[in-house]
Amino acid sequence: MNPQLGSNIPPCERRPVAWYAPGVLWQAGRELVQSADFQRNLDRRETFSPVLTPVDLSARPASEADPFWFDFLSDTGDGGDASFTVAQALLAPTLMLDTAAGAAVTLPEGELLVLGGDLAYPGASALEYQYRFIEMLSGAQDPASRFVQPGGGHGRVFAPRKYIVAIPQNHDWFDSASTFCRYFVNYDQGAVIGARTPQRQTYFATRLPRGFWILGLDFALVGDLDRQQYEAFTALLAPGTERGIQPGDDVLLVYPEPYWTRPLGDGAAAGYPRRYQRLEALIEAHGARIRLRLAGDLHLYSRETLAADPLTGRSSDLVICGSGGAFLHPTHSIDIQAPKVVDRRPEMQAASDDLGRRVRVGVACDGDAAAAEAGFDRTRRAGYDHAADFPPPRRTRLLALANLWALLTVRFSRPPWALGLGPTLAELWNSNLGFALCLGVLYGFNAYVNSGVFSASYWLDGFAPMAELPFGEARWLWLKAMVFSPFAAFVNIFMLAGCVRTAWEGPAPKPLRVLGGLGHGMAHAYLIFVLYWWACHLIVPAFPALAGWPGPLRDTLLALATWIAVGLAGVTFGGLLFGAYLALACAGFKQLPNNAFGSLACPHHKGFLRFKLTPTGLEVFMLGIDVVPRRRSTREPLPPGWRVVDHFRIDK
Repeated sequence: MNPQLGSNIPPCERRPVAWYAPGVLWQAGRELVQSADFQRNLDRRETFSPVLTPVDLSARPASEADPFWFDFLSDTGDGGDASFTVAQALLAPTLMLDTAAGAAVTLPEGELLVLGGDLAYPGASALEYQYRFIEMLSGAQDPASRFVQPGGGHGRVFAPRKYIVAIPQNHDWFDSASTFCRYFVNYDQGAVIGARTPQRQTYFATRLPRGFWILGLDFALVGDLDRQQYEAFTALLAPGTERGIQPGDDVLLVYPEPYWTRPLGDGAAAGYPRRYQRLEALIEAHGARIRLRLAGDLHLYSRETLAADPLTGRSSDLVICGSGGAFLHPTHSIDIQAPKVVDRRPEMQAASDDLGRRVRVGVACDGDAAAAEAGFDRTRRAGYDHAADFPPPRRTRLLALANLWALLTVRFSRPPWALGLGPTLAELWNSNLGFALCLGVLYGFNAYVNSGVFSASYWLDGFAPMAELPFGEARWLWLKAMVFSPFAAFVNIFMLAGCVRTAWEGPAPKPLRVLGGLGHGMAHAYLIFVLYWWACHLIVPAFPALAGWPGPLRDTLLALATWIAVGLAGVTFGGLLFGAYLALACAGFKQLPNNAFGSLACPHHKGFLRFKLTPTGLEVFMLGIDVVPRRRSTREPLPPGWRVVDHFRIDK
């Protein structure tokens, strides 16, 4: 992609990422492999200073008359319309909203912005950051808000009034977090909307007024803290540390991914809990209270609450808020709706006491449920109640059905007649239709490798020209042809493996994923046969003039015509079949949430969190908009429809 940059490119012309475009799939896969390989050999997190200096905002008043406001935003930097609409609301000096009770409420802009990662898609290049994230925030902000007028003077001076702290997610790590560090770690010069960016690691600790802390954790691409990061956070818990976390403080943990949507334990090796699980245990042992676990990564809003934690007697919430601008994820999927529990049982196989202390939050499996009834201390285990979803699960279940035609859709940045031929073809290729075109090529190539035996030359092996075979007999011979030659067998196995890989996302048990993928692959194989049989019976009789041509030339031309016909039909029918599989898996069986909704690129149901801190605690507002309009200019006013989607309290 070669984006056009600048304030003259309106949000509506900044197309959302087409995740099934061949170029995007290649880029994302290549960068993920490269970054993971680099991370394995050199963990960049270990190159930062081992001393974690908290961003100290505890001197702010945070009174009833003058509360301390801050925001959380995650998973932005995708389509221009959605990213700009959210940025406008986020940076508005005051935001008027509708509430569930029908009343209107006005909330001021936050003084602190907490970014939860995945700030530009599909990869974290400098161009993508500028095109999808920086320019959208800059266009939404009033330039005058970065400056103040000095007393008695005529000039303006730089006076940042907002702080930003941030953690990277997996897409931010696709360039080893280099671009992320350029904006949020290496410098504090107002590169992002003129705000202060004082953190010096890809993780942070922020001390808020009234004994509240925000800890932002970085998993990089390995799903856990590195040793140095773990020790930096534990240093804040050391006895006698005046500027560290104190007993009785309330802690908000910001994670790069909602690990609690996975099975309890998060796949940790027996005897070796993950470091973030041990860090949570140390926080609680220190006498501090974990009141909120917050993450983006999934592009939706969901909250689960524990009204009274048996350990502290206080509430605790699990919140996913990845609604900052990226394509929508479904709220009806199994991993979102499955009941969650917190489990503080020690690791019995640990080799030392420090490895034995852990806090696990996640989806309980049958074995965990049986252990829960075994008579251990019940203060160590409790279940969360599902409290809110945005959008409602029934809405995302209906949206999943749009996969039926999603791979045949194209979202042009401008009308084709305004783009010109070259850009139009480029946007066609860089869309879901590009994936359908690749399916057509695969269909035609598969027909080629399987059909070579359907000629008089192979009559001793039971084959005959396809145009002479009835449908029933041809079907079984086609199955034989799929494995008749090693090359044909390899191509068909490759196609089945690709379908299994598509199904591997889950969250179904692995055997069911394999069966689902194999069924999907066999459906494509059968459709290729149907299209080839149809093409042979349609094309061969349609060209009687070729009957007098030399045999080899005639056969070659007819075979070529049938392969091309299968390929062209495969674009449409193969795209429809692939989309039907995604629709059935997601809408019917609540599977493949990322694969199914990545194809839809739904820009709607966006929002962010706004926090109000007073002496009595935290008041949390989920601010959302149901329909994102087309934004033709950065000078357009904020669209109506913003409302309070969810509202809850974290009492002190």
